[in-house]
Amino acid sequence: MAKYKKNYASSRRNNRGLVETQSTRIDAEIKMLMARIEEETPDRGFVPPLNQSTPFRTFPLSQNTIRGLEEGIKANSKKFKNMTDIQSACIPHALAGRDILGAAKTGSGKTLAFLVPILEKLFRSRVTSIDGPGALVLSPTRELAVQIFQVLRTIGSFHHFSAGLLVGGKKEFDEEQMRVGRMNIIIGTPGRVLQHLEQTADFNVDGLQILVLDEADRILDMGFRDQMVRILDYLPPGGRDGGSRQTMLFSATQTKRVADLAALSLYKPEYIGVHDKVTTGPTPDSLQQSYVVVPLGNKLDIVFSFVKSHLKKKTIIFFNSCSQVRHAYDLFCPMQPGVPLLALHGKQKQERRTRVYFDFLQRESAVLFCTDVAARGLDFPNVDWVVQADAPEDKEMYIHRVGRTARYTAGGKAMLCLLPSEEPGMKKMFEEAKIPVKKLTLNPSKAVVVSKKACGIVASKPELNALAKKAFKSYLRSVFLMPNKEIFKIEELPYEEYAASLGLAAAPSVRFLKELKSKSRDDLRSSKNVNRKLEKLKEQIKADKLKKRMEKLGMNIDQMDNNAKRKRDDDNDILIMKKRDTEHQFEPSELPAVDINAVTSSRSDKRIRIDTSSSRSNKHVVFDDDGKEADDDLRHVSRVEPGASQNIAEANEDYLRRVKARLAANKEVDKLEEQDRIRERHKLKKMKAKSVDDNDDDEGEGVMVTLAASDVESDNESSSNESDAQNSYSSDSDSDDSEDSNSHADVKAKEDMALAMIRNS
Repeated sequence: MAKYKKNYASSRRNNRGLVETQSTRIDAEIKMLMARIEEETPDRGFVPPLNQSTPFRTFPLSQNTIRGLEEGIKANSKKFKNMTDIQSACIPHALAGRDILGAAKTGSGKTLAFLVPILEKLFRSRVTSIDGPGALVLSPTRELAVQIFQVLRTIGSFHHFSAGLLVGGKKEFDEEQMRVGRMNIIIGTPGRVLQHLEQTADFNVDGLQILVLDEADRILDMGFRDQMVRILDYLPPGGRDGGSRQTMLFSATQTKRVADLAALSLYKPEYIGVHDKVTTGPTPDSLQQSYVVVPLGNKLDIVFSFVKSHLKKKTIIFFNSCSQVRHAYDLFCPMQPGVPLLALHGKQKQERRTRVYFDFLQRESAVLFCTDVAARGLDFPNVDWVVQADAPEDKEMYIHRVGRTARYTAGGKAMLCLLPSEEPGMKKMFEEAKIPVKKLTLNPSKAVVVSKKACGIVASKPELNALAKKAFKSYLRSVFLMPNKEIFKIEELPYEEYAASLGLAAAPSVRFLKELKSKSRDDLRSSKNVNRKLEKLKEQIKADKLKKRMEKLGMNIDQMDNNAKRKRDDDNDILIMKKRDTEHQFEPSELPAVDINAVTSSRSDKRIRIDTSSSRSNKHVVFDDDGKEADDDLRHVSRVEPGASQNIAEANEDYLRRVKARLAANKEVDKLEEQDRIRERHKLKKMKAKSVDDNDDDEGEGVMVTLAASDVESDNESSSNESDAQNSYSSDSDSDDSEDSNSHADVKAKEDMALAMIRNS
């Protein structure tokens, strides 16, 4: 044992020495990094030359971060070996603690531009799990948040920080609540983060040091602005408000609006647009861009023909609405084009979206039908084609869509389908934005007409027919909501041809367009992605709660409606008799006979009043316990002669006072009888005590019982302690207990019956 204690003490000393040595090493490394940052920080506004192959080791980064980047090199050497233009420009300013506005082409490596500074700042601050959240990264889509989290796990694997992913899902919320308060780095969507801020008790963000908004222009759009304002109320202030929180915004199309920057409290932000002065435009040079002019009725034919002619390629096809994605997927799958088809849109559950996302990442050739939920920030490897079946609303969305291919230094191709009415306006937009787009002509030999097949498939599946109608309306709605009316002209769309291309026998009604015109665009966009199933569920929950509340009061919703109906039908000669959950109507002549004696046989001293009034009479008859008409002074309370002006409420109050007085008198009598029974019980106890042999134990027990009895007798002189006296001797005599309980039950029953009679009157 002594040897074990000696070894244990020695190991503890060694561990303590190792921890102290490691802590000293970290302190020395942090001191060295701080000195280098202060010495190497560039002047404000400085942007290094483009196209430099600079390794990460040239910057003052910790060894843990360097080792994480080296692990990334093993997985993908293109992403982590050398810094990209946006990384080499942003990281030095971010390490110095400055606010950043970063704008660069899609696929330029903006994720590492903010993840590396996050790891470095938390490392230099010696943040641990006890300190809680130190960095918050917000993403507009769940898939982008998952992608950022995967990159963080790679480069931060040698740090000792805890990280959490908050992207939604009903089942995961309770589990997240248990851990989110201990996470140092949190990556999530605005809605989910706000939910935790409002509902998780131990989610304290007072120590937050860095806030990052990826795809900032989308987060600051109308769809997320309200959520961002509420999130900022929980966060510590930024530099503009005198706080120390560092804020960084990144996007391919960065915002410069003063209102957005003021809302986030950015202090002297460094705007770094590394590709602003490049004359080739905001899209990668390795991207080949083109467009084709297609009539609306032949758009699905062109999409299917493209899929059939590119079976060995990896393709992403964008539509403007979820219903269009679902319709195209369900329509093309039975046609078996010869390549795996996948669908990704915002109406899918989180598990389904994540599974589709990773499935498409791993496949060498596949077609992904999607909405703009996949247009921002997602890094799909080896995507050959991006096809936009519907035109984007502006140049920013076009840039984000085509950016899913030609990532980093890889090549890619993009094709846009335009209607004849959309071609002039889109060409002008491309010229102003310096986006090189070529016009292509269709090859008739490779065209496949699917309209007839679509009609047969839609006609054979009722659910697909309903989905086609939704797709028709959602497309028209999306066109109506487009801000640029010079490009998108809904009045020139051929409704009948488009409906036929979807497989419908006739075009659905377009009356909803008139209703849309009466509302503003902002209101329509705010209600565009409303979860109607969730709203319906909330209304159902409210109705269920109201129903339960009414049932507790002894009535239900139908009875409330019937009571109102009875008031309206007061002039009719119909008497409505109700039970708790049922309703029966009888004519006065058909009323069943009532045996009063049978009703009152189980009740004591209870008078029952039966209302035999009709619309012309209001006579009340009072019966006593034997079923005879009562002759006492209570009768006048229940009788109301026709035309009399007596106030029924005052009569009921008078009757209630009389009943209470009688019950009070009976209560005094019951109290005296109960005291007599207690005294008799004590006498019996004393007699039993005398019959027991005199020994010390028995005498002691007798003294205890006697003391308790004397205390109870004194307590019984006060009416407030009756129940205590009774309960203190509840184990002495079962017969006495039953008598006491019966006496209390009788008094209670009398009171309840009297009050019930008043309510019925």
